[in-house]
Amino acid sequence: MKKQLGIFLAGVMVLVPLTITVYTVYWLGGALDALGREILPNVALPPGVGVLILIAGVYLVGLATRLWLFRAFWSVLEKLITSLPGVKMLYESVRDLLQLFGGDAGKMGQVVQYTPPGSNMKMLGIRTNDNPPYGQNPQGGRTVAVYLPFTYMFGGITVYCDPDRIKELDMPVEQCMKLCATAFVGQTDPPEGAN
Repeated sequence: MKKQLGIFLAGVMVLVPLTITVYTVYWLGGALDALGREILPNVALPPGVGVLILIAGVYLVGLATRLWLFRAFWSVLEKLITSLPGVKMLYESVRDLLQLFGGDAGKMGQVVQYTPPGSNMKMLGIRTNDNPPYGQNPQGGRTVAVYLPFTYMFGGITVYCDPDRIKELDMPVEQCMKLCATAFVGQTDPPEGAN
């Protein structure tokens, strides 16, 4: 019976991630297709064309960001958005989260190994600021801001700490986020730069 249960669980380990991934991609594709079709509501479009319309639209906006006139307009619009209470927090949070998965992930900071005070425990984090505005050390020394991601969820905490409590790791921010998000499950080799 134990052997059959092991075989069944092996099947679960193959099918559940695959099913969730396929369903999510299918659902997201359908939602994006419907959104793209709303741009041309009176035109009969074959399935999938709505997604192509959205991709083309996003690409055109990306091209527009190379024009100084668009950048000037966007700067004014962004200042307006970030001046609204509540809206600012939502906008900046989403923007910063997307930077983690985009080409600007390196700007999010340096992957570090953080040692909490009075502990031998090591935590994987991202140094996000070398001179945080509200993180002054009461003893007068310099502090740095380190983001410590939570496991199996979006979110985390930011701590202000002495620079000697961190050690820089040679690891991309994307890999750090992936390892933190999955609690190193399935990771057999130590991350590069960690010891």
